[in-house]
Order: sequence, then C-alpha cells, then structure tokens
Amino acid sequence: MSENAQGWITLQAEDGHQFRAYHAPAQGTEIGRIVLAPEIFGINRHIRAVCDGFAADGWRVIAPDLFERAEAAVELPYDEAGIQRGRGLKGQVSTEAALLDLAATLAHLGGDGAAAVVGYCWGGSLAWAAAARLPLRAAVAYYGGDIGNHLDDAPRVPTLLHFGDQDHAIPLAVADGMRKRHPTAAVHLYPAGHGFNCDERGSFHADSAALARQRTLGLLRAVF
Repeated sequence: MSENAQGWITLQAEDGHQFRAYHAPAQGTEIGRIVLAPEIFGINRHIRAVCDGFAADGWRVIAPDLFERAEAAVELPYDEAGIQRGRGLKGQVSTEAALLDLAATLAHLGGDGAAAVVGYCWGGSLAWAAAARLPLRAAVAYYGGDIGNHLDDAPRVPTLLHFGDQDHAIPLAVADGMRKRHPTAAVHLYPAGHGFNCDERGSFHADSAALARQRTLGLLRAVF
C-alpha cells in the first residue's frame, strides 16, 4: 500500500510476529505522526474514526492491531459480551508483546522520536508504559486502567494523562499518586466515567471528550 493510502497495512515486530494495522495518512500538510493504541475492543469502527479524525487535522496515524497475537481481525462492540471477550483476549497478550508491536509501528513511522503514542483504555496503559520504555516523542493516555499498578514507571518524554472522576475502574488515588510522583506529567480529571471519549458508549461525555482532545492536540503540536 502507498504511504499516502488509507486502510490496512502489515507490519512485523522484532520477534517476527506479523500484524495488521490501520493507516490514516495526514490530510494536507503533515504536522506529525501518531501511533494510536486501541481499547480492548480491537481496531473497530470507533478506533478507525478516531484515527481518521486525527488525520483530518494533519496527523499521520497508525493503529496496530494488538489482538492479532491472540486472534486475527477482532472488532468488538461496546456491550457486555464485547467487554468480556475483549478482557479475555487482552489476557492473552502480555504488555511486553504489545510493546513490541508498538515499537514496530514507531519504527515504521520513522524510528526514534518520530511519533507520539496516544492510547485509550488498554492502550492508555500501554502509552504510559511506552513513555518509560520506547523511543517516542510524547505520550497521551486516556483512562489507562493498569497505570495505577505502574506508578513507579518514569516517563522519559512529555506525557499527558486523562482520567474521569466518576471512573468505576480507576480510583482517584491513581491521579493523585501520579501528580505526586511525576509532577512533570500533566494530569487532568473530567466529570465523566470510563470511556468518556467514545461516542459509541453510554459513558460518552461530549464536553470532556472535546476538552481532552483539545489538550491532546495542544501537547502534540508543542512537541512536533
């Protein structure tokens, strides 16, 4: 596929694993590059729309299908069955393996410092891990549920964290702990629950999603 084409591409991780990834080229002049780490629902319609939204604003985006280490071409709905299946698949993909796929995506976009990582839910936790371990430009994490278990990770790049103050899965102590341990990371709370950025979920909160996106773009523009 041409570097200017929208759609699926195939990448290969350092351990030889091949996986599909959704590519959304920048519209107009390219501002910068983003690796978009998905939720536990795969590279579904919503995640592709998020990629396309960033692309419309001038960002080249690639979202790696992290579930391909467990099962090919998984795209799940936002219902209880989707949540349970997504959790099961996530349990089959270790953080180390997912980071290999993120690293391969970063390499495809140009290598050291060529791209930022923006992640949601599971992807938010991976964005936090990537900020400490991978050669990226910046990291943005939306409601990463595992971040609280890794507060000692030290981000090496500008990092922005979005949490909902009504999130049933992430205690407010996580945001407080992040502010205390990593004062250089920007931590924001929103009057919303888990998944507030996704307009296909009942927890969608339009005002919070818009403000978080504004802040995300602000950080990205500052580092590119």
